[in-house]
Amino acid sequence: MSHTLVIVESPMKARTIEKYLGDGYEVAASVGHVRDLPKKELGVDVEDGFKPKYVTTQPSVVRDLKKKASAGGITRIILATDPDREGEAIAYHVAERLGYENDKSRFQRVTFHEITKEAVQEALDNPGPLDTNKIEAQQARRILDRLVGYQVSPMLWEPIRFGLSAGRVQTVTLRLICEREYEIRAFIEQEYWSITAHLTKDSEKFEAKLHQIDGRKFKLSREDAAADVVGDLNGVPFVVSSVKRRERRKNPAPPFTTSTLQQEAAKRLGFSARATMSTAQKLYEGKEIGGRGQIGLITYMRTDSSRVSSGSTNQAREWITREFGASYIPKSPRLYSGKKQRAAQDAHEAVRPTDPMLHPSEARSYLAEGEAKLYELIWLRFVASQMSPAVYDTTTVDFELRGASGGDYLFRSTGSIVKFQGFTRLYLETRESGEHRRLDDLEPLPELAPEDLSETEQIEPRQHFTQPPPRFSEASLVKELEKLGIGRPSTYADTIGKIRDKDYVELEKKRFHPTDLGEVVTKLLVRILPNIFDVEFTSRMENELDRVEDGEVKWHGLLADFYPGFRERLEDGQENSDQIIKEILAAEGETCEQCGQPMLVKWTKSGRFLGCSAYPECKGKRSMDGIPPEGIELGLHPAEGRQVRLKTGRYGPFLELEAPEEGTKPKRVSLPEKMSPSEVDLEYAVKLLDDLSAEGIELGLHPEEDRIVRVKDGPYGPYVELEAPEEGTKPKRVSLPEKMSSSEVDLEYAVKLLELPRTVGEDPNTGEEVAAGLGRYGPFVRRGKTFANLKSFDAMWTVTLEEALGLIDAKASGKPQALKELGEHPDTGQELFIYSGRWGPYIKHEKVNAGLPKGMEVDEVTLEMAIDLLEKKKASRGKKKGRGRSKK
Repeated sequence: MSHTLVIVESPMKARTIEKYLGDGYEVAASVGHVRDLPKKELGVDVEDGFKPKYVTTQPSVVRDLKKKASAGGITRIILATDPDREGEAIAYHVAERLGYENDKSRFQRVTFHEITKEAVQEALDNPGPLDTNKIEAQQARRILDRLVGYQVSPMLWEPIRFGLSAGRVQTVTLRLICEREYEIRAFIEQEYWSITAHLTKDSEKFEAKLHQIDGRKFKLSREDAAADVVGDLNGVPFVVSSVKRRERRKNPAPPFTTSTLQQEAAKRLGFSARATMSTAQKLYEGKEIGGRGQIGLITYMRTDSSRVSSGSTNQAREWITREFGASYIPKSPRLYSGKKQRAAQDAHEAVRPTDPMLHPSEARSYLAEGEAKLYELIWLRFVASQMSPAVYDTTTVDFELRGASGGDYLFRSTGSIVKFQGFTRLYLETRESGEHRRLDDLEPLPELAPEDLSETEQIEPRQHFTQPPPRFSEASLVKELEKLGIGRPSTYADTIGKIRDKDYVELEKKRFHPTDLGEVVTKLLVRILPNIFDVEFTSRMENELDRVEDGEVKWHGLLADFYPGFRERLEDGQENSDQIIKEILAAEGETCEQCGQPMLVKWTKSGRFLGCSAYPECKGKRSMDGIPPEGIELGLHPAEGRQVRLKTGRYGPFLELEAPEEGTKPKRVSLPEKMSPSEVDLEYAVKLLDDLSAEGIELGLHPEEDRIVRVKDGPYGPYVELEAPEEGTKPKRVSLPEKMSSSEVDLEYAVKLLELPRTVGEDPNTGEEVAAGLGRYGPFVRRGKTFANLKSFDAMWTVTLEEALGLIDAKASGKPQALKELGEHPDTGQELFIYSGRWGPYIKHEKVNAGLPKGMEVDEVTLEMAIDLLEKKKASRGKKKGRGRSKK
């Protein structure tokens, strides 16, 4: 009997699809890319048509797939990776490793835009070939990004810090954030005044604002000018001059695209772009939903199209009619298939629920909290898009007044009432501060007619100041990137994640602020390569990549047009880079105490310092805050008898109370943001350290519990505390993640921490609860008394039941828990992994175990770094003297 091997990317997707297929099918996962450019070198032959040098990144996966493909009875291999450029490239690389070039007839390509039984069967009934244009477009993008990143990034290492990165899209995104910051700093606020009349008609209060003076727009820039207007209108009756009423209709927003999903999830749910996309991926790949079985809950989430199928709209219309009545659906369904946008993923539908009849309330009990929230958002947006418009009656009332001086003044009042709720009964888009008001935000006006007299309670002058442009939020940054054509929406999560991971930006009160490091990186790269890290150039390259996918341009030609100019500009920049770097990094007026040369601003992972420009001949340096690395001793704590020091670190200056004994942690608290280190004395330091321990720092009220949330310090470090519900009961407490200081915690993050431990699900085999939480030794997942480490703090909120059980079972088996796969060791070909050990993460190769240096994160470690750590460990072991008896 012949068999078919179906290859997808994700193990979860494989399990979902396997349940839909009968005998004759075997489903396997590639677990992402199996081939890529090497990490240690450029990997592109620029002299030979930009030929890429691919290496196998997952040899164990490839060996397993080869074994399955060569098994008896396998006559057909279906490549069913994701339906985008990335998925097409993965499909080709898998096929190439399984013998595609020798026997192409054995391989077929299918795509699933939703993972339901019907969609999977339909795709398998209609297979096709691999899309060469898509493969080449993805290869062109990968090589283009490699050429820029690998040749520009090293320019940052010597003058600033090793390991920093530049990128074709990443650096332009950072440039947008920095340039917005420069606009804010350069902004000069201007005073202006408005005049508001507080009126009453038939006991109903309303407002009218001064709209024109002498038939023209006006500007009152001083208080005395505003006072003159108020005085001129003293005693003038407010008689209605005209009333205009009209009916206005507002249509619902279309279903989500990748970009709008990221924007709305950021505004409504507080999700980062990265969290949105990873959560959406899980919903797409499938979940076990009670009697429905394993199903994919949403369509493919990487799409630039708002188009939807007629079948899905009919289901939505059926639900709307049943719940709200026929008046809530338009005459015909909205398919949103009008003007096509030029985009790489326009062939897909919008992001919508695969089954609109699966209500969020039914799905919630089978999903993790974040998954349930995102599914509900997608469901609401899609179903609302099929509802009737909201209808508003708007009223505009004008008051034309003549002042005592003879001047003419026009006051205007606008109001609105909802005549028919339409789609707003189900869903309204979230509005950020600074965005325009909607009709829903307008108050209704009393019944007014021309010649009606309103009672004047007060004519109020109000002082205002012009505001600078707002900093980007996650939502507004995604919107700006899409508007400018920088990158593609499917790449935004990775791009924004990179600039945060590299400490180029910080998110404060949900707005991006560039760090000092981010600013200097941007200034340096834009000075050296202004044409490469330019919005217009980056956008134009995206259009050229689209043309490769459309078959209009060959990828070799695209790179051949780009590279010579890029290389020339790079070489010119390198020739002048020393002088440019010194200009940008020079510390104004600071000279080295050892040799008298100018000082430069330098960075380490612990923060900034001043380094001598004559380095390496002179190694003079000092802290940016005038605080030496060992800190400044302020004196002994009067009650504890231990030394209090003022120090500086990655997040700025902080106070430290010496640890009570060796092996325990010192108590630390950051200085308030606006306080200079020079203002701190022992008395203030003791108060700040004691306040943190005793009363704590109040962050605000919990939005759901309506109880005070505080950050405090205890014997095991700082923690957040939710006020006890009543006297005699215990407050809820959760420790802060390691390396996070009390001053970095805001109310939003504290509330998130207080959700822990989070129930991930129930082990289907034992019935035991599986939970994720934060303990003394970092983030973990737990089943009963078995704990397993998580590799990142974010994973506490994103880890799935399947992933958690895999970690727990690995821990229970006694085998070391793999936190990250690094690739093959170049000498032995063995796979290298980072494992979780009793004393922290470590790398194992043959008989050598090398622990990660203190402060190094698992995600930072590359293959070459791992090899270096292993070599150093091996060398240090060879130097140790034996302890056996000496021979006589």
